[in-house]
Amino acid sequence: MKNKLLILVLALLPAIGGLHAQDTHPRTALFRDSLDHAIDISNWLASKKGFLLVPSLITEPAVGYGLAGAAVYFHSSYSAKKGPPSMTGILGAGTQNGTWAAGAFHIGYWKHDRIRYMGALARTYANVGFYGSGFVPGLENQSVNLNMDAWIVAQQIKFRLAETNLFLGGRYIYLKTDNTFALPIEMPEYDTLQFPANLSEATAVVNYDSRDNVFTPTKGFFLECAGTYSDTWMGGEDLYGRLAIQLIGYLPATQRLILGMRYESSYTFGNVPYWARPIVVLRGAPKMKYQDKNTMVMEAEVNWNVYKRWYLLGFTGMGNAFSGFDSYSKGKSVSSVGTGFRYKIARKFGAQMGMDFAKSNDDFAFYIVFGCSWLR
Repeated sequence: MKNKLLILVLALLPAIGGLHAQDTHPRTALFRDSLDHAIDISNWLASKKGFLLVPSLITEPAVGYGLAGAAVYFHSSYSAKKGPPSMTGILGAGTQNGTWAAGAFHIGYWKHDRIRYMGALARTYANVGFYGSGFVPGLENQSVNLNMDAWIVAQQIKFRLAETNLFLGGRYIYLKTDNTFALPIEMPEYDTLQFPANLSEATAVVNYDSRDNVFTPTKGFFLECAGTYSDTWMGGEDLYGRLAIQLIGYLPATQRLILGMRYESSYTFGNVPYWARPIVVLRGAPKMKYQDKNTMVMEAEVNWNVYKRWYLLGFTGMGNAFSGFDSYSKGKSVSSVGTGFRYKIARKFGAQMGMDFAKSNDDFAFYIVFGCSWLR
């Protein structure tokens, strides 16, 4: 979540730069590279301190097209040596299907990036298609309209071990929601289902990050293992646990060709609520469409530098949501394929910006991307 907020803040074109931010470079030099004189925002990123207004587009198939915006205060300018600046802000978003969200957040990089903190408070009103298995008999493979009117509190802190790339930390999430289901067919015994629910999760996190660039890596690995626990005494609905593993790697095949791979899996134990079960996250697949007690995702990508600052991408992936390993072959599987393009918008930071286009089993989606698609 922290990195996604950071990218939302940084992923804007120079033309909409903050009116109240302090610039330490002449404006004519902010958006041009001194080496090739191409459009570049490296100096702009390195000089910003103060308030920025940040707009963004939403293209997620699960909620439809929409707009998002944030008012962000940068506590310092960006430094390639010291890392991203701490920032505080408020944000809001809305989409064409009536989904909206509003919240406030703080992202902190403290003690020369030895401590990383994220805190957020948000209110969301989401309308999504729920495909949860077995919720209503006879509707296992159909979409049920789910409205979630929720408050969310999230806290996360991680500590770097000595001078290594290893971090240890913890995360806590509390969600209070009123859920409403609208069934697609007439079922007098159900009709419309309404009920409140609470989620309270504590998670221990271990991650290792050797990527050479947080925006658009060209080599290195990111590995995270997270163990989650929830119980009624914590304010949740049920006793359950979850183990999540993420592995992302980049390998330079040639000077112009970068190979990427991604593996993610999530396994739950106990009585995990249907709406808190893990989902398959894959380009081209709507969120919450492929959901069950366990998930597994694999994806591969090729990034080819075809001409100067321009790059072409090709990617493919597959995922599965299943109730248990004995029923893996009967799970909800999805595969996707797609292409995209990038422009190196900030040479000094190695950051690219562009679009991805993806097709999955029954859906198509496009995404505006700053940095890499597997941002963590």
